Amino acid sequence: MKRSCIALAAGVMSLSASALAQPVKVFVLAGQSNMVGFGVGAALPAEIQSQPDIWYDHHNPDARQGGPYAAATSADWGPLEPKGEARRYGPEITFGRAMAEAYPEHRIAIVKVAQGGTNLVDHWGRGLAPDPEVLYKSQLYHALLGKLDSATYAGDRALRYPDEPTRLDNALARLESEGHDVEIAALLWMQGENEAGWSAAFSYGDTLRAFFAAVRADLGVPELPVVLGRISDNLYPANGGPIAAGKEANIDAVRAAQVTVAEEDRRVAWVDTDDFTPRPPSDAWHFDSAAYQLLGQRFAEAYLALAAEAGPSSTASASSAGSGGAGGGGATAGSSGSTAAASSAGSTGSAGAGGGDATAGSTGSTAATGSAGSVGSAGAGGGGATAGSSGSTVATGSAGSAAGSSGAAPGGASGSSGCSCRTAGGPDHGPMAAALALIALAGLRRRRGGRELG
Repeated sequence: MKRSCIALAAGVMSLSASALAQPVKVFVLAGQSNMVGFGVGAALPAEIQSQPDIWYDHHNPDARQGGPYAAATSADWGPLEPKGEARRYGPEITFGRAMAEAYPEHRIAIVKVAQGGTNLVDHWGRGLAPDPEVLYKSQLYHALLGKLDSATYAGDRALRYPDEPTRLDNALARLESEGHDVEIAALLWMQGENEAGWSAAFSYGDTLRAFFAAVRADLGVPELPVVLGRISDNLYPANGGPIAAGKEANIDAVRAAQVTVAEEDRRVAWVDTDDFTPRPPSDAWHFDSAAYQLLGQRFAEAYLALAAEAGPSSTASASSAGSGGAGGGGATAGSSGSTAAASSAGSTGSAGAGGGDATAGSTGSTAATGSAGSVGSAGAGGGGATAGSSGSTVATGSAGSAAGSSGAAPGGASGSSGCSCRTAGGPDHGPMAAALALIALAGLRRRRGGRELG
């Protein structure tokens, strides 16, 4: 039995007996370069430079071609910390810290697969053939899920990297081998900048729905919470962005689709990035270090609001996730608001009958009433978009005003909450959870009414 994750720091990583008895909460992070992140690790506050109490499994497919992340692919669980030759980070650093403080009775584990310049059409969709133009970006869905992926890869769809260790299936198997119960808690998704530059923008809503549906089916968690980051209005040419003039409608389409997908599915929330400062000196594709810390905080606020709305957790046993059972994992369909506890997750075998084209949408999803605009968003919102406008998802009765802000990020960023999720009463997950949920609610109530263009 491998014990290397415990051996990381025998004293530092110790938790209370009650914490060790609780399921490990596993969060899956995926997307393109703003999920990879360009945060400068050396400038992080000392207390979050390395966080051995949070387990981290990391892979950037750039490593397939020997790039700057070649030595950064995890062989086992390690401490949550910046990765790659430049020691960069994305939202995971502050998100992980917030989850550890919100759920002190649970071990927090993060599995992250992210690659710059990728899209859902060619790279992230389930069952895709390799991309002949950029082979190392190919078949990222399988790279993330591995044996949990229900698709068949043969002929012209044969796996380009068949011997590559896949991430989530192996990460769950390691936890199982050490006797841990597992709760797959959520998917965090930061992606869409790629499609905003070409015609795939206009079908982004459909491809995004299909992707979320495929992940939920293959994990056997039909109501898996999802939090997505809406692409920034920094991309508009009128704001100095990198996407060419004349393609403003493409950016509008992706941003609108992201909000719509969240509005129509009660288990999906979106967070705002419009007020994020571009990466200096002139990289409007990406954010500065403080913004990645703030993004992690907003993901945390949004997830905790979704968890609060769901009420007491109902766990569906996914015995031997990745083997048998419709929907890829054996979880009982219709486990309302639950995050499945995969007590035997990660065993070998196919993910079950969840293959084929995913059905767009989410069973039983409801669109919450009301919409609100984002606060503090930067720029003029090129292409006719009103600065800070959004169609955020808001629970009935969450209108009105409330003072306050999410405060300063650990790296010094400050500003109003960008959480755009539904909030409601729920179980007590500890003082940090309660505080973040209140921040999320205050952020929703502060947001002024608006309409998403596009």
